[in-house]
Amino acid sequence: LTAICDIDPAKLESAALAYNLDAAHCFLKYEELLKCPDVDAVSICTPNHVHVPIALKAVQYRKPFAVEKPLSIDVKSAKKLNEAVKASGIPAMICFSYRFKGAACYVRDLIAEGKLGKLRHVYTRYMQAWGNPSRNCPRVWRFNAAVTGTGALGDLGSHMLDLVRFMTGDEYVSFVAMNGTFVNERRSPDPEKKGVMEPVDVDDYSHYLASTEGGIATSFEISRFCFGRGNCQRIEIYGDKGAVVYELEREDSLSVCFEKDQESNCRFDRVPVPEKYQTNQMQTFFNIVNGKKRYPSATIEDGYINQIHLEAVQKASDTKRSVSVVHSGNATKS
Repeated sequence: LTAICDIDPAKLESAALAYNLDAAHCFLKYEELLKCPDVDAVSICTPNHVHVPIALKAVQYRKPFAVEKPLSIDVKSAKKLNEAVKASGIPAMICFSYRFKGAACYVRDLIAEGKLGKLRHVYTRYMQAWGNPSRNCPRVWRFNAAVTGTGALGDLGSHMLDLVRFMTGDEYVSFVAMNGTFVNERRSPDPEKKGVMEPVDVDDYSHYLASTEGGIATSFEISRFCFGRGNCQRIEIYGDKGAVVYELEREDSLSVCFEKDQESNCRFDRVPVPEKYQTNQMQTFFNIVNGKKRYPSATIEDGYINQIHLEAVQKASDTKRSVSVVHSGNATKS
């Protein structure tokens, strides 16, 4: 770690002490960090609304970058960044972290090898609890649409949209959706505004259905209000020859049903994930910077496509109508 940047001087100083960085490598403005000749590559781990502005400056200063998801708060700016990265050839990736779970990579290969046959259904859930009133969470930036774009949809749903696309290799073609908010105001996180309540203008949950080019019927249940849940992900994939169940919070293994006796007895057995599927997100980023293979990381174009999907789900919920997504070559639009 060579340099850091934060708009909060106190947090910047604390991090500098923790990582033993001198003042010359601590910045309050991200452009100053990007100008620093000692910096080879950057990790953009800010709130969503400044992902694209920082990344565009990284392109300008020819700094490879990893950026957090979702890529942006709107499709227009995500498209602009994707085009800039393509034109520049700058090494870059978006941090869809769950692609680096060994079990997810194993599922992808099992599907590609035809082990499940023709895919029929994908059922997904991503459940957390920290938004529940029992947690007494204030109106942090993730509840502010101007900063975050969407709520649980962009925070958690973006991961699941990408993960299913990664595992199946298929593209979405239409969405229907229902988003909702349970708590419409929360206390201000500002200590100088003690007792002040501020509005919540993003979704607390997002439930949506999608169809794919390959004819897979998929469902997504996304919520930050699931009492007692930590970081609970579950994906069930059913084909005409087999089925697998992926669970994030379990050890790196899968539940599978492939064999005749498993099918006849409706039995799923746990199987370990082979060692070759073990990978690491940041090591992969370093590999990309050094011109080595990027698998299984997501490209900026993957992030742009994901943004289109998020917008389609939001539009489907707002209009109470099905929203189609069109794929033409490398272009995707809703």
